[in-house]
Parts: sequence; C-alpha cells; structure tokens
Amino acid sequence: MFKVILSSASLALAFFSTTPAMAQYADVSPVLLIESGPSDNPEYRRMVFVKYLSGDRVSVNYRAYNRTEFKQLPNTTPQDVISACANGAATPLSEILAFQRQEARLKSRSQTPEVVRFCVKNVQNWEGGGRTRYVDPIFEGLPYAATLNN
Repeated sequence: MFKVILSSASLALAFFSTTPAMAQYADVSPVLLIESGPSDNPEYRRMVFVKYLSGDRVSVNYRAYNRTEFKQLPNTTPQDVISACANGAATPLSEILAFQRQEARLKSRSQTPEVVRFCVKNVQNWEGGGRTRYVDPIFEGLPYAATLNN
C-alpha cells in the first residue's frame, strides 16, 4: 500500500484550511468537534477524530493516529454530542491546555488516555495563529508520521 506522507506544516495548512469561504474571509475558525481517546490500533496509544460541523450535522469526519495521515470515514458520534457542540458553547482554550498537561501526565505514567471532546468554533485569527493555538495542544503527543508511532 502506497502512503503519502505530508510534512506536518503542509498538512496542517491543507487540512485545517478547508473552511467555508466566508470563514476564510473573516479569518474565523470552522466549527470543529474534536474527540481524543484510546486508539483502536495497537501500534498507537491514542487517536483523534476531527469532525467538521455544518449546523447539527457532520459534513466530514477524519481519524488520525499521527499528525500527517488523516483518513476520512463515516461519522459514528451520537447526535446529541454533535448538537451539543453545534448549539452550545465553545471549549475554552484553558480547558484544551489543561487536557494537554493531563494527557502528558497520563502518557508519562503509561496510563490509558481518557476520552475527551472539544468544540472549537468562532476562534478569531484562525489562519493567523488561532488554529495552532487551539489544535496543536490536542495533537501533542501524537507521532508526526506513521514510522514514528509511540
């Protein structure tokens, strides 16, 4: 199987820049439901799902075991979770940073990752640094490529 490995920077630019035209113009984030939890692949400790929301529905869903390979797959998240993100408050950056610290502690103790959900929306200056500030802490600890699994 031929795998295309993209650099972390180009993937982040390509993957998270697929926002609606109006959001790009206003430099505001898309509505993202991001889920992190234990991996279903024994080669990886943790996996992350990134769901782009359009109203109360998932327009596209990706699974990532590392920072460079995202696989599109059908959504299996319960509708009440999707609606809570679409209609509720965004996850504060402080909560995302607290997750980053907690996940680092769990990993250093060889403990199983917890299932955590984040609702990222209406982040100003998305292309100008907001994306990095909100998304990188969630992906912290994932390998950069398949050959670097941990």
